[in-house]
Amino acid sequence: MADTPTTQTWHSGEWRAQASSTPPYNGIEISALPQYDDNGTFVSAAVTITDYTKNPKGISNVIPALTAMQGKLDIPAPQSDTISTVNSESPDTVTTSQKDTAATSTETTTQVSTSAIADPTSPNNDLTSASSEPSSDFTVSGWISLETNFSYVHLRVNIKYGLDRFQREELGYIMGFNSILENTN
Repeated sequence: MADTPTTQTWHSGEWRAQASSTPPYNGIEISALPQYDDNGTFVSAAVTITDYTKNPKGISNVIPALTAMQGKLDIPAPQSDTISTVNSESPDTVTTSQKDTAATSTETTTQVSTSAIADPTSPNNDLTSASSEPSSDFTVSGWISLETNFSYVHLRVNIKYGLDRFQREELGYIMGFNSILENTN
């Protein structure tokens, strides 16, 4: 029977079990789950970067399949979806359903951002568009990569994060995975 891959987690910053009541609420968390093929050879890692600096619930960015072949991958901020409605009758006139839709689209979630577009067939709308902008609550920038040697695959980071006055930088290898799953027979 082969080893079972498990998620590894790494914390940075002044990590606390009980978040602070003011920003920075907490540090960042990077977790990775290695993915292997049927022969037990490492293929990729699903990496989640969660920033708790400006949001106590965390803002996450998921890289579903990071591979060593990708090299250094820039860490983009997750998108926060916004809605803009232009109305020919009055810029202040928005239907109740549009208010509800707009309210839901601005709520922050930890894993998935919602996209809301009002009904373009409505007679009051000349133009309705949804645009995505990077979330300003996600403070992590830099790159992440996987580097291999004969027996391990290492997750390497070069990142900056945090509020301007408390900004931190992390460089180096933060976790490793077996290149080939070992048999436990």
